Amino acid sequence: MPRLPRLLALAVLALSAAPALAQPTGNDPFQPPKQKRQPAFYRYANVSFEVVPAKAKRGETVTARLTVTPKQEGWVTYPFFPKDAEQSSKNTLAGLPATKDFVFLPGTTDPPGVAEKPRPDAAGKTDQYYPKAATWEFRIFVPPQAEPGKKTVNLGESTLQVCRSVCVTLTRSELPTAELEVLDEPATNPNPADLAAAEKLLNPTRAPGANPPAAIGPQGPNAVAPAQSPTAAPSTEDGRKPAKPLADYEAELEAIRKSLVLDDAPGGASRAGGAPAEGLGAFLATAALWGLISLVTPCVFPMIPITVSIFLKQADGSLRERLKLAGVYSLTIITVLGFSAFALLKFMAVLAAHPATNIALGVLFFVLALSLFGMYELTLPNSLARRLQSKQAKGGVVGTVFGALAFTVISFTCVAPFLGGFAGISAASAAEGNLIAVPSTREVLGGLAFATAFAAPFFVLALVPGLLKALPRSGGWLDSVKVVMGFLELAAALKFLRTAELRLLPSPEYFTYDLVLAGWVAIAAACGLYLLNLYRLPHDEERPNIGVPRLLFAAAFLGLAVYLAPALVKTHEGKHPRPSGAVYAWVEAFLLPEHVAAAEIGTDLREAINQARKTNKPVFVDFTGVTCTNCKYNESVVFTRPEVKAHLDGFEQVQLYTDEVPSAAYRADPGQRQRVDEAYANRNFQIDAFGTSALPTYLVLIPRTDGTVRVFREQTGEKRDRIEGKINTPADFAAFLRAALAAAR
Repeated sequence: MPRLPRLLALAVLALSAAPALAQPTGNDPFQPPKQKRQPAFYRYANVSFEVVPAKAKRGETVTARLTVTPKQEGWVTYPFFPKDAEQSSKNTLAGLPATKDFVFLPGTTDPPGVAEKPRPDAAGKTDQYYPKAATWEFRIFVPPQAEPGKKTVNLGESTLQVCRSVCVTLTRSELPTAELEVLDEPATNPNPADLAAAEKLLNPTRAPGANPPAAIGPQGPNAVAPAQSPTAAPSTEDGRKPAKPLADYEAELEAIRKSLVLDDAPGGASRAGGAPAEGLGAFLATAALWGLISLVTPCVFPMIPITVSIFLKQADGSLRERLKLAGVYSLTIITVLGFSAFALLKFMAVLAAHPATNIALGVLFFVLALSLFGMYELTLPNSLARRLQSKQAKGGVVGTVFGALAFTVISFTCVAPFLGGFAGISAASAAEGNLIAVPSTREVLGGLAFATAFAAPFFVLALVPGLLKALPRSGGWLDSVKVVMGFLELAAALKFLRTAELRLLPSPEYFTYDLVLAGWVAIAAACGLYLLNLYRLPHDEERPNIGVPRLLFAAAFLGLAVYLAPALVKTHEGKHPRPSGAVYAWVEAFLLPEHVAAAEIGTDLREAINQARKTNKPVFVDFTGVTCTNCKYNESVVFTRPEVKAHLDGFEQVQLYTDEVPSAAYRADPGQRQRVDEAYANRNFQIDAFGTSALPTYLVLIPRTDGTVRVFREQTGEKRDRIEGKINTPADFAAFLRAALAAAR
């Protein structure tokens, strides 16, 4: 069987532990990673900005040229002044500078070459766009009082857009600038019209001609006139909002946090989610179950009788020695595996949404899947393997410790998916989302429960060797388990890569929802056909017939493929048929559908509270995430139920994204960096105000006439400090909404 280089195998095993051990940089675990990459806009369009001529005398007028050139087929840019002012996608001119050194004169127009297409949401109206390069010219006047020297010319608060299926925006901090050198001499013949226009812009309250031309502009040698006022911020009636400086947004959230008032009932703010989240006992039972499932894998199961046999031989019939060796072996596994489980539980909530983590996991699972299919075998490097074997051969306590270490590392190929799956599910629904440095009891005990369940059979079988005869023999069935695990890891790899792309690109282009769903359909079908013995892989034995359990599993996988397949086609309206049932609902949520509800539900909490004061409604706050599976499930399955939707319509609703605010939430996309920064501001607000970073978290806020905001909690006498990720009881959730509406009246 072909083998990977042994050093590569060790690297893969090290990579499997990397996500567990990695921590966010800096002291603040919620600080967003610094991004130094080029804005996404430049992937799809080139932008140039220049002043011609680049040198000018005081009193002269020069020309600035801005050119936007789409780079890829299908991407377009837009006019600044479309025929229909209500056109949603357009470039904007705002805050063009008017200073003592240079003034943008009015009169800019859109260049020729504009194309039109019918607007789908308005009969008889069209949207204008530029499918190819477009160049705008701006006239810039150098006032007579301009100081000599080189000046940086910018476009103020303007924005540029390029769009295909999604729009990408270039904001003022990312727009290119140009250089203009003001010469130390006056113009021989200044244009009177340009001089008058510049005077009006620099002194809007002064009557034209009230001062001599040389005196126009602000007073004082170093004074700078304010930039032209930007256009009025658009309203958020359709759920979309204008971008605002991050400092202003954080100040708004801090002001809201200070205005919050909890109900008089004891305890903290309630988080409505139906029934309370699972308790510690249920959590530990789940951890132990995942640890036991990990035992029935090809990397682990065959080693159980072999390892216990070694204990029996070394003990020479002594029960005391046998128990000592088995105890050392089990404690070593619990220590190593328990630390890995604890680290994953501790940091998965932050790492799960990071693109680098998802890419690493996607590549890892793909490599592991090919290994399980039999393409190659992952082994330790010869030098390390020999060292471990020599230590293990010595026997006794030292040899047992090294034997346990070797076994734990080798078995990680099969154990990692179960350990990562358990950690991911726990992180998604954990209420203790505040990632402080001190480990929580829940996290420590969860890691120990997983590792203890995994190590328990070695100790029990060493205590009662007769149970070895009851274990099923290793054989062809383990090869089948190995291949099925390979298919599952391949499906997981597609999901991780899709999650990474959702955070890296404004719109998925490679791992789209349709592609990943098609991959899952193909994987389910291939797995079912494999279990029916329609084909074999390199490590498979000849099997002329199959057993009943194998047949049932094959039918389940093939049935899943047929069940999901209709979702791959589109109707004449461009919509996907949606198979009914909870299975597809969870698959859809897990694969993170690309439709965004931000165009209907606002993402500005201050705006929602202000609107609630006008309508006398409470505010339903939904802390959610682009990559949050449970959030997607609740929004598509629970919120749409008639009994829940009827109550939600009585609220002003707002969604606060804590990983990345979707571009569709804005009138014009401010760029990924600002969308990520705003999401982290939401996360910090959630932690500071409500003591959790769990997703989803649902809250009801009731504005009061004295300016404070009441945080509603049910007066049931029960302290509800937790929220489950999935709303298991929609009826209880509807009852919570009903009680909140009654309290707001």
